[in-house]
Amino acid sequence: MQAADCVSPFSLPTNRPYYGWLMVGGLSLTELVSWGVLVYAFSVFVVPMRAELGWSTAELNTAYATGVLVSGVLAVPVGRLLQAHGARGVMTLGSAISVVMLLCWSRVTSVPAFFAVFVLGGLAMATTLYEPAFAVTAAWFDRSRPRAVLVLTIFGGFASTVFVPLTGVLVTWLGWREALLVLAAIAALVGLPIHGLLLRRRPEDLGLQVDGSQPARRRKDPPVTGDRRTVLRSASFRWITLCLVLATTARLGLSVILVAYLTERGYPLSRAALAAGAVGLFQVAGRLLVTVLRARWPEHRATAVIFLAQGAAMLAPLLTSGRGAGATVSIVVFVVFFGLGFGLPELLRGSLVAEYYGPANYASINGVLAAFVVAARAAGPFLAGVASTGLGSYVPVFATAAMLAAGGALALNLAHRSRTAELQAAEHGP
Repeated sequence: MQAADCVSPFSLPTNRPYYGWLMVGGLSLTELVSWGVLVYAFSVFVVPMRAELGWSTAELNTAYATGVLVSGVLAVPVGRLLQAHGARGVMTLGSAISVVMLLCWSRVTSVPAFFAVFVLGGLAMATTLYEPAFAVTAAWFDRSRPRAVLVLTIFGGFASTVFVPLTGVLVTWLGWREALLVLAAIAALVGLPIHGLLLRRRPEDLGLQVDGSQPARRRKDPPVTGDRRTVLRSASFRWITLCLVLATTARLGLSVILVAYLTERGYPLSRAALAAGAVGLFQVAGRLLVTVLRARWPEHRATAVIFLAQGAAMLAPLLTSGRGAGATVSIVVFVVFFGLGFGLPELLRGSLVAEYYGPANYASINGVLAAFVVAARAAGPFLAGVASTGLGSYVPVFATAAMLAAGGALALNLAHRSRTAELQAAEHGP
């Protein structure tokens, strides 16, 4: 039998775009929406919900943090499910849960019900955000993986730019409950058809090869990736996990209080939401900058420098008060550098982690890493809410976040040193 006779009837002609890129295009839209409605819109809803229902920032943030913790608990089993069955069923279910969660949120009247809504939200986060999308890029791409991850994270980065101002407008025009109904409709119209109809598990299912329709030379997996347990026990994995935990805690802690902080300084809600949305624009710029610098500067070094600049910028708003010209300049400086570093943890997980440990067990390894990262997503909003409410000031939140960002830069450099030592040890044998 000729090789051509073995091609799947579902294979695509070679003159068509590689199906992996079609999936990346679809997933980019769903990441834009999922991050927008499940993560970034929350900061806008804090203000009107606090005013109408009389709940404190700590109560609202703790409910959100509960959802994030649920997604962290589910990260490892979801990673194993992705490893075994692919992303199609997981992400389709996640889209359906997202819609139900938003509809329930629009009708919430009590704190316990709000917590229950975000338990559903945690399940939606675990099954629709970057973890399952990165599993797709790991399965379908090798040489082109950094570009695929960049495309996904660029669209995800624009989620705050699109959905924070959009949510602010919807809340102003319709009220927060009706705004949630609009977000639910968007999630249904975008997520359900793309996840349910477009996704496929492996290139081989369509008679294709990784990276394209022609056979591609794959890089040999790094020596330590043969055993998942070896990776999880390695020093480099511990350091990169610490880096991502510190950076994520800092950025999520500030992001959920940013709108409330700016409104308390005297800025109107629409302008505060616009400033928070601008973080997403600079988040995309930061990812593009690191990707461009890869040709001349190691990814870990460029990322560490931006983390340090981000930490310094977190202190800028503390040097001013009110909303005068000087205060606005300090806020602009903060937004620019906070945004440049905001999206880099996801870029590291999608590209550097896959480069360090290879694609063979990426979904399950990333599931373990995601559990720690998601715990940090929960810790940041929770600690920020408790600190700002209990201390009556946002100053400790900004100062602590600055120290965490600097710690993330140090941990990333130590991860690179450890990884280099592990590869050298593997080459020379026991």
